[in-house]
Amino acid sequence: MGNFRTIIYNNHYHTINTNTQKIQELESARTYGIMGIILEFIGGPADIIFHGLGLIISIIGLILLFLAVKSISNNYSNQTPFKYMLYSLISGIILAVVAGISLFLLLIPIFNSASSTGSTSTFYMSLISIFLLIVVLVLVPSFVSIIFQYMAYDSVGKLTGIHEFHTAALLLLIGIILAIIVIGVILMFIGIIFLIIAFAKLPGEAKPALNDQTFNQDTNKEIF
Repeated sequence: MGNFRTIIYNNHYHTINTNTQKIQELESARTYGIMGIILEFIGGPADIIFHGLGLIISIIGLILLFLAVKSISNNYSNQTPFKYMLYSLISGIILAVVAGISLFLLLIPIFNSASSTGSTSTFYMSLISIFLLIVVLVLVPSFVSIIFQYMAYDSVGKLTGIHEFHTAALLLLIGIILAIIVIGVILMFIGIIFLIIAFAKLPGEAKPALNDQTFNQDTNKEIF
């Protein structure tokens, strides 16, 4: 009988330690997530005022978001959200490099055509073409990257049970699609707010990890 109580006591002790560790991971995710979003948001305006500084701020914010999603993935022993975030980063970098090279190669014949004709109308047409090229080549990498971010935050919402993650992901996705008009920027801004709200709800409103639930069920079976 004494050994039986000792086993139950040890199991209960380890369960408390595990739950405490999980809560700490979600608390870290909340801190990293909120700080990361804020830094990414102010990185753009800061880069306009202080050239180069905004990029550094945005990179720090991105790193913090990665840490937030990684903490959530570790908490639920499910690396799907973190993998999607990695896909978002990798695809964004690769497509941005490809877009930059493509833009450079496409600009050469446009400038040559405009300079050879010397026509004002041709020059303005060239400017319009350049503008459209820049828009397309900037939006495509952003769109592909945001799709993976959508999948990452959507999977976080499913794991935690916090629906604001799904709402934020959807708003960011629609916002980048409509980014060429004002409504897209507004939707992205609202999506950022929902993302802050979602991270702020950690760990209090997050569902418990499945492995903890299974462990507790097994412990109850031993008791009875």
